[in-house]
Amino acid sequence: MASFKNPLSLKRPTAESRPRAELITVGTELLTGRVLNTNASYLGRELTELGFRVEVQTACGDETRAIHKALGLALTRSDLIFISGGLGPTPDDVTRESLAGFFGVPLVFSKEQYREIVRHYRKRKRAVPGIVEREAYFPANATPVFNRFGIALGFIIKEKGRVIIVVPGVPGELVRLFENHLKSFLRRRFQNLRPYSFLVVKTIGLSEPTVMSRLGKRFFGLGKFQFGIYPEVGEVALRLYADSAAVLKRLKSRIVRVLRRDTYSFSEETIESVIGKRLKAKGWTLAIAESCTAGGVSELIARVPGASRYLTGTVVPYQNRVKARILGVDQALLRGKGAVSEEAAIQMAQGVRERLGTTLGISVTGIAGPTGGTPRKPIGLVYIAVASSSKVAVWRELFTGDRRQIQDRAAKKTVEHLWRWIRV
Repeated sequence: MASFKNPLSLKRPTAESRPRAELITVGTELLTGRVLNTNASYLGRELTELGFRVEVQTACGDETRAIHKALGLALTRSDLIFISGGLGPTPDDVTRESLAGFFGVPLVFSKEQYREIVRHYRKRKRAVPGIVEREAYFPANATPVFNRFGIALGFIIKEKGRVIIVVPGVPGELVRLFENHLKSFLRRRFQNLRPYSFLVVKTIGLSEPTVMSRLGKRFFGLGKFQFGIYPEVGEVALRLYADSAAVLKRLKSRIVRVLRRDTYSFSEETIESVIGKRLKAKGWTLAIAESCTAGGVSELIARVPGASRYLTGTVVPYQNRVKARILGVDQALLRGKGAVSEEAAIQMAQGVRERLGTTLGISVTGIAGPTGGTPRKPIGLVYIAVASSSKVAVWRELFTGDRRQIQDRAAKKTVEHLWRWIRV
């Protein structure tokens, strides 16, 4: 049986403090990089929004020693320990046995969970494998968390004022168990939980250093708050948490002043969702012609449910003869200026708009590499155009990176230009 210290510095939550949470995700595949740790991302976000201070995240392999070490450390510093993964039926799934060994208790069989497992297989008209019986066991010092969304049983252990929640690592099961059972349990258990006031800021077309430069040092003297900045392709998001709503109000005022023209949302909605709402509000429709991005722009726009209300269609004309035949791009222009040119981009945008009968046409054409570049037209050169019945605009961009990076950056920049066009 493993033991742990109970330092006096670990105080119970008060009205002025927040309970500390720690995440332990189990799975060798997480360490080898074969699987992304989406469970830690989800739990970190959800627990923070509930009002916990998520201070440590640990990933450990499928081995008892690693699990014991991670849990032993967690019990010396955290009020809530969330463990996910390693509850499957195969020999490498050792989480339940490891926790039973840590506390020196036997495993107990749950008839109720096993009935659920049997129903799960019979519903799918499959025989119940003998190996899955193992997933109905839990440590004797735990309270079972019955899993109606999968097979493996979860459980909760309360130990010397700490709470340990253990759940399956299958993301879909974890999310549904948390939403349907565990969230309400945590609110009951930690009655001093106070949700943070939080602010989300979504910007586009700016780099992380540019955002920080615009905010300036003065921004961080406006009150006590937690600040996170999260860059991704073509975007930078800010997430701010504070105990005081007044502090966030001051922060937002400053953000609006320095970032407004590049901020598309103060919520978690995506740029494509914002574009969709704007197109629907205006009653506009959109057609897309893209070659170097291979449908990437369309994939972004069509992520939004109901996108067919404004996205009429897409043409992906990689060869010049398709640009000429389907979009009406002038063949002499293609021979003279080339497909990667301002003029070709304009004709592609106009052509797709006219042929699909839409309010707007948008096009992107470029050289994604790794070959095909010249000193005059280097790899990464991209032209983007937007056309309506009365006006047209075109932009020259130069991206760096490998082929996929150039395609992704070009697609996001195309979406950015579309947003800036329709926002006025």
